[in-house]
Amino acid sequence: MSFGKTGKSLRVIAYLIDVFPQLSETFILNEIRQLMDNGVKVVIFSRRKPREKKQHPKAEKLAGLVLYLSEDDISTLRKAWLHFYFLVTSPIRYLKTFLFSCKKKADGTLWSFKQSVIYAREIKRVGAQHIHSHYAASTATKYAMLVSMLTGIPYTFTAHGWYDIFTYPPQDFGLRVKKAKAVVTVSDFNKDCIHQRFKVPLEKIKVIHCGVDVSYFTPNTRERDLILSVARLHPVKGLRYLIEACYIVKKRGLDFRCIIVGEGSEERNLRKLLSERGLDGNIELVGAKIQDEILKYYHKAKMLVLPSIAEGLPVTLMEAMACKVPVIATRVCGIPELVEDGVNGFLVPPKDPQKLADAIEILLKDPELCRRFGEEGRRKVEREFNLEKQVRKLIELWES
Repeated sequence: MSFGKTGKSLRVIAYLIDVFPQLSETFILNEIRQLMDNGVKVVIFSRRKPREKKQHPKAEKLAGLVLYLSEDDISTLRKAWLHFYFLVTSPIRYLKTFLFSCKKKADGTLWSFKQSVIYAREIKRVGAQHIHSHYAASTATKYAMLVSMLTGIPYTFTAHGWYDIFTYPPQDFGLRVKKAKAVVTVSDFNKDCIHQRFKVPLEKIKVIHCGVDVSYFTPNTRERDLILSVARLHPVKGLRYLIEACYIVKKRGLDFRCIIVGEGSEERNLRKLLSERGLDGNIELVGAKIQDEILKYYHKAKMLVLPSIAEGLPVTLMEAMACKVPVIATRVCGIPELVEDGVNGFLVPPKDPQKLADAIEILLKDPELCRRFGEEGRRKVEREFNLEKQVRKLIELWES
């Protein structure tokens, strides 16, 4: 089946990823599953196996599609043979890629070139017509660029935001885009940033949201009493400001229960802050959860709070809104493209527990406003952040 304007049918796509699957990157898993539902065969090439013991059941069903090709597991002799293979079968492409890599030796491109033949051979073998990767700064994206140069198979990548655009973009960001068919990003805010910061032509930047499955994330009618946050326990997620806001809410005499879902480097500091503020009985850190478990939390949630300092465009907000959960988020990066202040949620300044507490208090006291925010949030996601619609845009891009 073809969705592209040219009529060219996309049959096989290779996903090149650093680690697959990961609990914190369910959006990649869902994107791949939706591609498969659209009749596209996906072969996943992962550089490493996940360290997490807990995995989404949906990811386990894709196990047969994942090829783990760790560079450390391939012998030097095998790599040498693969380099010889490409030198003989595609001499011009091989020499151009080699010379390109030599010029970029300082940023690790030459080392990546030595490894990339492993993936190039396998991606050719499965008959891939396109290569896609996630995160501009990932090693997998650099490999995708080099594999594309070696094989002539076009590639794209998705740049997400805080990490790979704003904070730690790769030195060769512009070059990765130049060699790609296009760069995909998740918000108009990101698009403007990529254009201005890296001088990438606007026509080469495509805004395609990650999106959520609105047939899976659906509301229910049970009583809701929970303040919920779903995020990695990392300083950039601003969870300490949620704890401080809850402390203010408690001092105002309001009763509440809060659950924070996620794991990460900030856990010890957050637990210490909970203890210092006397909130151990109000706030619980429950660790990382699979998607089915998170859905149950959405169904119990009176609101979802995401007090991030910087972001891309959080899928967590989309999931909650699809479940008609009112949301409170910060006015940073691409979030205002999803959350409209006073329409389907509240937007507050980052690092401002006082304003965060005010928004939480309003929703705790106003069930009618919660209902209205929930209805509007669901409509917004169905209209603009539906996973099926976003994946069709990806297919159209790849087939064009």
